[in-house]
Amino acid sequence: MVNFHDPAVIAQDLFAILKLWHALSGLYIWEFVINLDFEWNAIRGNQPYRWTIWIYSITRLATLVSVIFILIDMDITTQTNCQVQDVFQLLFGYVAFAGASLLIVLRNIAIWNGKKLVIAITAGVWVVNIGFFIQSIVRIRSTWVPQLSTCVVSDIQSTKLNIITTLITDVTLLLIMLIGLLRLGFHERGVFGLGRLMWRQGLVWLFLATIAEIPPVVFISLDLNDPLDYMFPIPAMIIMTIAATRIYRSLVDFSSTTTSGFDNFYSSGSPASSKGNRAPAKVSLGPMEVAVRSTYDQNQTTQTTSQC
Repeated sequence: MVNFHDPAVIAQDLFAILKLWHALSGLYIWEFVINLDFEWNAIRGNQPYRWTIWIYSITRLATLVSVIFILIDMDITTQTNCQVQDVFQLLFGYVAFAGASLLIVLRNIAIWNGKKLVIAITAGVWVVNIGFFIQSIVRIRSTWVPQLSTCVVSDIQSTKLNIITTLITDVTLLLIMLIGLLRLGFHERGVFGLGRLMWRQGLVWLFLATIAEIPPVVFISLDLNDPLDYMFPIPAMIIMTIAATRIYRSLVDFSSTTTSGFDNFYSSGSPASSKGNRAPAKVSLGPMEVAVRSTYDQNQTTQTTSQC
């Protein structure tokens, strides 16, 4: 039976954390650099401007800053202000989590065609998660441990509820997305393969949310020792950011090659309501909204034609 509170075991776990975090930090920096051309093309106007690019970029940048703080925390050998350092690391990490979830919120709103109930549920779940993020930042306490020459969070269990809430939030948003896709029948009649793409992305998100966010919940609930408690939240942040931003880029690239005829239409306005003759409202939709709504309209046209 392993004694997880044995100093030798704790030292081994700390060494494992250093290797894991260094590897994933390097992976994310590489991921960040090789995809800078996406933002650069948006800045140069080589692709249509969408306001959702700001959420995408903030998510990526916040993760990068958090990773830099993590590297400083792991590699520094002189005493620093651990409280300030870890608060900022946690702050940018939570901004990254929130941004990744917000990209999924926007996709859900688009899939459900802006239904008020869906907006209320998804926005409510997201805001509640933000509340737990703020609570965790306020409650964190970090101190310098001379024996280890590093900063250590004194009460990692204070983040337990926040970690559980994050998992519930992402799973809830995923289920809303999949139900919305079932409702529209994209899995059977997706035009230009958009349905297959959306389903594939949804299943990828479910898989990654499982492998990334369940381990932190399990280990912090078991509370074997402090290193194992805070080993997995950082990998979860990096994995979810990479997944959310890659899903966003793939959908933008897909919509830019298959919805050219609909892009300008949905950027300038939307069809008038069938209940009145009011002028179309001016809207500015993101690429995911354009792709989803375009495919939905074409599905409806196809069904009407077949019925006639």
